[in-house]
Amino acid sequence: MNITKPSKVLSFIVSSIIIAGCSAPSAIRESTHNFIAPEKWQSAISKQQSPIVNNWVDTLQDKNLSALIEQALNNNQQYKSSYYSLILAEQQVTIAGASLLPELNLSAEQSRRKAVGDQVQSYDNNADISLQLSYEVDLWGKLSAQQRQANLQYASAKAQLEQQRLTLITEVASTWFTLAEANQLLSLYQERAKNLTDNLEMMERSYRLGLNQALDVYLAKNDVSSQLARVAQQQQQVLEIQRQLFLLLGAPEQSVVYNTRDLPILNENIAVGTPSDLLTRRPDLKSSWYDLLAANAGLAIAHKQRFPSIQLRANIGDSAEEIGSLLSGEPLAWSLIGSLTAPIFNAGKLAAQEEVSRLTVKQKEQQYLQSLHASFVEVENALSNRQALQERYTQFNQSLENTLAARKLAFDQYMKGLVTYSTVLEAQRRAFDTQTQLIQLTNQIIQNKITLHAALGGNTSELANGLWSAE
Repeated sequence: MNITKPSKVLSFIVSSIIIAGCSAPSAIRESTHNFIAPEKWQSAISKQQSPIVNNWVDTLQDKNLSALIEQALNNNQQYKSSYYSLILAEQQVTIAGASLLPELNLSAEQSRRKAVGDQVQSYDNNADISLQLSYEVDLWGKLSAQQRQANLQYASAKAQLEQQRLTLITEVASTWFTLAEANQLLSLYQERAKNLTDNLEMMERSYRLGLNQALDVYLAKNDVSSQLARVAQQQQQVLEIQRQLFLLLGAPEQSVVYNTRDLPILNENIAVGTPSDLLTRRPDLKSSWYDLLAANAGLAIAHKQRFPSIQLRANIGDSAEEIGSLLSGEPLAWSLIGSLTAPIFNAGKLAAQEEVSRLTVKQKEQQYLQSLHASFVEVENALSNRQALQERYTQFNQSLENTLAARKLAFDQYMKGLVTYSTVLEAQRRAFDTQTQLIQLTNQIIQNKITLHAALGGNTSELANGLWSAE
């Protein structure tokens, strides 16, 4: 009894150490693991429970856009950089996986030494060849945790590349339609400048005939100059947007077909699904979640660093005076070594490293929750803004015909001496503002559609992946 009792105690202690070492601590709260998304969106919209539409670029009704996006996916430098980040993460998976397997090394050495004694010189030749096998026993699962962390980091990098792809697609689409808006406004400004110039010529003829005042001519000249200045400013705006598009495409200017067509009217409702869809659709949320899990795996690694490590090493080889005499059939020398290394005293270094890992997990958890809640707000804002934009567009579209008719009538009445020139100016301003607002609102509705699809984790699987082999 006295002999077996200490052995039972020792067995219990060893078993407790093994269980403690193999257990993987987690700092992620259960509520985060089982996050419950809202059941529905607060903003009222028809078809909101319908499945989210994939390949939403086709719904933008622009055939040139898909070709531009494909060009950007194959040439954009920032997207290529994200792709190489994915390849780097893939190599880290290979490195982490290799640590779970034995390592085999072959070494060969040839040496010649000269010894000098009392007027006597001697030479010593020696050749060695050996094969070394080393292996670390993953008793506590530390190496497995390192491999799991590498796999999660790779999954995060893959999701980040997917997010970068979505961001690039939305930026190209947004810039393309902004260029269309800028061109339409430029055409409007140029048309208005021409109309004002024609009006000025008519007023100057009337002035020479004594039918109107010099003040009206000066005011008309001021309007022409102001409008020509606006045309010059808008031309510069068009050039800047074009250059922004060139940067996204990663291509020379001459390869781009400029967007000069009218903006499409996109007032149809968008199927947005349910809030829970975002958890599996949005690449940035998936990347943030994988980062959190990878940090949690890092906590397990830091915890297991505090336990002993076991190394096994085997060596077999031969020695001779000359290389040619190696492996000549003589018995080979061999050795087998097992070693155990355990941390005893490190001034709290390992405990502090584990605490750092735990705090990192808590930090990543808050970042994930913040991005999660922000994604819901982003969709809600896009939905409510869409309704407001459509209502504004309807009202301005209804007033356009009235303002154009009022502009023409005011000028005709002025030429007949029935109204003052200030009435003409006000009518022209109202008509011009309405036309400008309609063009801008049309683009804002398109931009809102792009933003909403991106916020929903818009899938564009039919477009080119833009993935190439690393050079």
